[in-house]
Amino acid sequence: MELWNAGIIELLADTDPSLLMAILTKVGLWAKVAIGIGLVIFVHELGHFVAAKSCGVKCEKFYVGFDVPINIGPIKLPRTLGKFTWGETEYGLGIIPLGGYVKMLGQDDDPRKAAEENERIKLANKDATPGDETAPTYTLDPRSFQAKSVLQRMFIISAGVIVNVITAVMFAAAAFWYGVPYTPAIVGSTQPGDPAWLAGIQPGSQVVSVGSIENNDQLQFRDMRSEILEHGLDDKTKPVSFTVRKDGEDTAYQLIPTLRYDPKKVAVAIGVVPQLSTTLDSEIAVYPNSAAAEVVDSSFRGATAIAMDGTELPKNGDEIYLTPITQQMRLKASEPIELTFLLTDKSEKTVSLPPQQLKSLGGTFAVGPITGLVQGGNAEKAGLKPGDQIIRFDGQDQLSAFALRDLAYERDSEVEIVVQRAKEDGEPEELTFTVAPDAVSSTPEASGIDLALDRYGIAYTASNRLASVDEGGQLAAAFEPGDLITRVTVSWADDAQKKELSGFIPPKMLNDSWDIDDFYTVPMLVANLQMLPTGTEIRVLGAKGAAADGKVIDTVVKLKAESDQYWPERGLRFETVKRIHRAESLAAAFSLGYNEAVHRGKGVLRFLKMLVTGRLKADLLGGPVAIFTIAGSHAAEGIPRLLMFLTFLSINLAILNFLPIPALDGGHMVFLIAEAVLGRPVDEEWQARLTMVGVLMLLGLMAFAFYNDIARLVG
Repeated sequence: MELWNAGIIELLADTDPSLLMAILTKVGLWAKVAIGIGLVIFVHELGHFVAAKSCGVKCEKFYVGFDVPINIGPIKLPRTLGKFTWGETEYGLGIIPLGGYVKMLGQDDDPRKAAEENERIKLANKDATPGDETAPTYTLDPRSFQAKSVLQRMFIISAGVIVNVITAVMFAAAAFWYGVPYTPAIVGSTQPGDPAWLAGIQPGSQVVSVGSIENNDQLQFRDMRSEILEHGLDDKTKPVSFTVRKDGEDTAYQLIPTLRYDPKKVAVAIGVVPQLSTTLDSEIAVYPNSAAAEVVDSSFRGATAIAMDGTELPKNGDEIYLTPITQQMRLKASEPIELTFLLTDKSEKTVSLPPQQLKSLGGTFAVGPITGLVQGGNAEKAGLKPGDQIIRFDGQDQLSAFALRDLAYERDSEVEIVVQRAKEDGEPEELTFTVAPDAVSSTPEASGIDLALDRYGIAYTASNRLASVDEGGQLAAAFEPGDLITRVTVSWADDAQKKELSGFIPPKMLNDSWDIDDFYTVPMLVANLQMLPTGTEIRVLGAKGAAADGKVIDTVVKLKAESDQYWPERGLRFETVKRIHRAESLAAAFSLGYNEAVHRGKGVLRFLKMLVTGRLKADLLGGPVAIFTIAGSHAAEGIPRLLMFLTFLSINLAILNFLPIPALDGGHMVFLIAEAVLGRPVDEEWQARLTMVGVLMLLGLMAFAFYNDIARLVG
């Protein structure tokens, strides 16, 4: 034992302290999650237990987790992690942490043991007269579940759900009393071409109502997003009500969410991006292979930018929004920008951010057709229409998708725009429009579906057709202007390079090929190429000419940095604006807790409705792995956020447990209601059959959810 201890001490001494701290932090995090989820299960079973005891029912077992026998070949695993007997009840932790149960005399959820259990509670009738065939030959054990009245059994069955609802309110109340950190529903930017952008919603606007959530000036961004998602999946043709507050004035909108499909997921959104602060991420302050990575070290983690080019940044109360910095990065894309940061140790440090050279495949992408116009904006008033093809902007006709965007950002006066529009007979015609600038609304990053001429309220696509290729470059050896690029595959130098970029770029680019389509667009591709190191080998597939069915082109190029083109983002990773929602009194905390529980309950019911009606894909179901993963992410944000997740989990457990499925509490309640109506218990054989069907359904559902968990982990 002493030798073992000495080995452990030596191992710890040789371990990187930061690694050791990370391990201990992770262990502590999962301990919180396990305790929290275990608590939700415990209080549910405690509700059944206390109700049963109060009605005089004998409780033989009280378990969190299931103590089923598990044999792996000749190896027999222990059924419990620990147990003890106190009074007439055995208490324990089962080896399978997927729920819990209270075993009452005369009640067994295993339909195979129902008949045996029914016989066990029968006692000989001592008062029966010999020879009297009409007298019952037995009585039920008075301490058995079946011997109790229908109302008592209803109380016992529903007690777990009732306690879960009560504790859900208490969890949320405790969280609000302590203070819940959240990202407010403030519009940082809008995605070009999406509903919010088309409506002209401006950065800095605060969302105070969305869908069923009304007049909430502390609306969380995640709740807004969930409401939009549920609404869009429930009825994709019906607009969602949306109210924003800007400069003290409320404006109401009716927006139809955009649905975009991918083989593995569906995206529902109105195109709103949360407001970013000037505080750098506390763990990873810069993106890999960026201009910022060259000058910003680990001391900047969690630092807050307070000045730019020697001028103090404007404040919104106690908050500093990132918008002025992003606008300056766009205007001075080819110039260095000086930022002064307040570090976490309260010292100040100034850094000069060099410009970020654009990384490209060795060519430029062509301008695609106009996809949308800001409603009531100058471009719409001038007569431009979706489908128009821009061929000349302010006298320049050698246009590429990203160069056009940059060119428009530099203009602040009327411009002449020439477009090509298809006539009724299909023939194209050229039309000229004069358009005055509107307000800037979207971010300079081109990571969305479309691009935009923000000042002029025009959204357009970036075509996968090449507008130009660099003369003498690797791409020019196989491609020429007018050819299509259809697929891009990165050849990684090693696994370490992939690991460094994991979490920054989509798995599609990381592990597979990027097939350009309506979901994985050219702007998204170009934005993700900026994450890669210069010189990365990339296989490029395409087609000759403008038709995708042309001759296939296949070549390999090295990612290059363009000397005369720049990417506006320098690679800094800023956090979203964070606020604390803290109740002013205990009564207010419970009021907020009640509202939170009701809101989560409505969300669960909507989810079930969409699942049953087929409006929601079944692969969105999550099992224990998903629950622990989500709980872990909430726990990492602090105890209040974990408590909020436990509120959701408690309500979820309450509603799902009360579904009218045999083997669940709701199924038992249906049998009891039938007994109350008929005046006699439902036939035991039928109960056993229906319960077996319910058990098989639940096992199948659990297996499917667990399969989804594994599929998410590997895919």
